[in-house]
Amino acid sequence: MDNSLASLARELADLSALQRLSPLLSEYLPSTAGDLRPAELVAVLDEVVLGARTVLVELGCGSSSVLLARLLARRGFGHLLSIEHDERIAAFVASQLRREGLGAVARVVHAPLTRHPAALSRHGQWYSPELVRDEVSGFVDAFGLVDLLVIDGPGVGDSRYPAVPVLRGVLAPGATVLVDDADQVDERAVLVRWSEEFGLEFRNSPRTSIASAAALA
Repeated sequence: MDNSLASLARELADLSALQRLSPLLSEYLPSTAGDLRPAELVAVLDEVVLGARTVLVELGCGSSSVLLARLLARRGFGHLLSIEHDERIAAFVASQLRREGLGAVARVVHAPLTRHPAALSRHGQWYSPELVRDEVSGFVDAFGLVDLLVIDGPGVGDSRYPAVPVLRGVLAPGATVLVDDADQVDERAVLVRWSEEFGLEFRNSPRTSIASAAALA
């Protein structure tokens, strides 16, 4: 499929997804840098519902995180921990969650980027190691092992590589790992490394940029 046809297919997928999202679009939300496309957000929501996912960790958040929290609240069970390096976006999402009374199901943590020992390059950055450790440990202690990990940050390229080595120990057997921007060359290289090093077999969706894999039991 050439680029123009692929672009058209994604636009149509997004239009269809917006119709499916309408029950969650109760009020205006701004577009943020961390937002998933509508079709990508629907793919995440489908995994939550069809996979009966209840303990969610999201790397990189945005207005789409609020919609995910709304789904969890309306469904009546499930918890979300979102980790975001952009202070402004984290503050907006946290404020919106409080305003809508969604604090019982979702929490946003502002975690600045710092040099990280699991990064591929010597000076590679990822979310603050101590903060991620403390927040994720507390989250897992409260709600159990993570059964859905959504990797949508930070950035693209190989900057997301630490996500799996850092968090694989808190993934439940059979947990799903969803990765955005899987159509990017550098991101595909990271997916290959995760596959080789951690046994994750990723599948790509033709209508989104999301790759999915099931954690080994």
